[in-house]
Amino acid sequence: MATAEDRTIEPVRLARDLCMGMGAFVVSTAGEVRFELAEPGPHGIGERVVALARSCLERPGAQGNEPFWNAEVLGEDESADDSLACVAVPIRTGAQLLGLLGVVDTWLPELDEEQRLGLVRLSQVLGQQVAGGEAVLSGPGYYRPGDTVEVEEHPTDGAGIAVVDESTDTESTEQPPTERPVEPTGPPELLDEVIESLPDGLVVTREDGTIVFANAAVGDLSGLLPEEILGKDIAEILHSPDPGSDTAASLLDAPFPGRRLELDHVDGESLAVQVSGTRFHSQIVGECHVAMLREALAVRGVSSSTTLQVLLDALDEGIVVCDADGIVLVANREARTLQGLPADEDLVGRSFPYSPALCSSDGSPLTEAHHPMSRALNGTVVRSEQLQLAGEERRHLVASAKPFELEDGSTGALLVLRDVTSQLEEEAWLMHLALHDPLTGLANRYLLLDYLRRTLLQFRTRGGSIALVFLDLDDFKAINDRFGHDVGDEVLVAVGRRIQGAVRSSDIVARLGGDEFVVAHAASDDPGEIELVISRIRKTLTAPYQVRGQTLAVSASIGWVAADPRHEDPATLLVRADREMYRRKSERRRQAEAGPS
Repeated sequence: MATAEDRTIEPVRLARDLCMGMGAFVVSTAGEVRFELAEPGPHGIGERVVALARSCLERPGAQGNEPFWNAEVLGEDESADDSLACVAVPIRTGAQLLGLLGVVDTWLPELDEEQRLGLVRLSQVLGQQVAGGEAVLSGPGYYRPGDTVEVEEHPTDGAGIAVVDESTDTESTEQPPTERPVEPTGPPELLDEVIESLPDGLVVTREDGTIVFANAAVGDLSGLLPEEILGKDIAEILHSPDPGSDTAASLLDAPFPGRRLELDHVDGESLAVQVSGTRFHSQIVGECHVAMLREALAVRGVSSSTTLQVLLDALDEGIVVCDADGIVLVANREARTLQGLPADEDLVGRSFPYSPALCSSDGSPLTEAHHPMSRALNGTVVRSEQLQLAGEERRHLVASAKPFELEDGSTGALLVLRDVTSQLEEEAWLMHLALHDPLTGLANRYLLLDYLRRTLLQFRTRGGSIALVFLDLDDFKAINDRFGHDVGDEVLVAVGRRIQGAVRSSDIVARLGGDEFVVAHAASDDPGEIELVISRIRKTLTAPYQVRGQTLAVSASIGWVAADPRHEDPATLLVRADREMYRRKSERRRQAEAGPS
């Protein structure tokens, strides 16, 4: 039976493996720390992980719900390559913060969506387990504030957890942990929603028969909750009439149509079930057995292979499984669609089709050697690689692939394809909204300042000049007051369009808000060039505007300044241009009030 200690450490190890980190930790809100190192580390690694974990509690992200980053504070003589970094996610039960779950390494890349969701889910599992008394975030084997840290060569708890020796006040001497194999941690969450909706039971056990996963259907068949089943030996609930058939292999490993067994029910009755499954090696669980359970009467006249194919064809992801020779064992409908293959083409039993319609992320043809399936068959794990599908409408895909050991000891591969075109289009649109004025579509202040920053930095090293032209429409408030803001908005759109037409396509035209516009013009130091640009802008703006049957006239006050790349930042340059525009505006007003001389 799995203990509360076991249930606590398994999500920690799974988090480490999910993010491919050197180690992982759990830290309670009281600063109690527990961590596991997957590989031997440099001297002092234990103390550094503890300090890093506790410092995460002081970060603003610790009060939220999403993963956040933290890193060691480096001294002047320390290299960033040797410093520790971590990504942590809060552990909660309801609104109460229990602590943080974190993954540590010397360098951690940006999380992909699968890793982010996985960390969040693991923190939720820990929170649920703590609330239910099935896991603990404190107690023996944890580091507490003020404890000295010692990582023993052979951890005393047998699970790779460094244990605090509270019997001495002397400073401990840390030895690098010995290398050891990754312990089984739990089932992967691939196709989690589909698995939970299966009408048949799905159960996964370790090599010794310990149940590490059971879906809701297993609970329906046995009358137990899935969490009540976890940790049991499969032989406790599943029985064979054959004497001695009480191991996981003898009970679960059977090709379709499987074998007829008896499943215990909480009411004391036994239910006849048909069980078919296989043994396989999981990179997360290790050697394990997976099997489908269904009521014996429910399968009469129904093919399990047909049922599985129907489920696979209902998925939005394309799934292909190949054996060691690259022969397709499983392929669903979406896998054919996302490779540009005919929807009715049967791939099973044939060599994997390297479709010419698949391209790399830059649009170049994807060679067979660089195809994720080929790389997985050669032992490489491919995570979230971006591809394109050529055709009438180019689609953007994400491909993941990994090798796994088949029952006969050979190595096959699994490929998962996902269409992310809509997601990328939405992200691009959101990015556009973040950088552009929603009314005119021109650049906004943020994009303008970013462009000026990059341009000024380039000019400092390579030379060059840039002028900033600031425009403010004259008496624009009168248009809004007389004709309404709808008409005023249409005039602003027309003004922005005319300014863009009067300058070069390489110039940046921005609307800062209201009736203020700015043009960033990379030019020579000749004032005559920028005066010509301003003349074109003024001329195009003064032409009459036809808006909703009204003929309107618009003029603008214009000021410009040339940047000094050596001594100027974007914000200062923008302020100078604004002041120059108002200086010229005031000068025009004084001249108008004075009248002709």
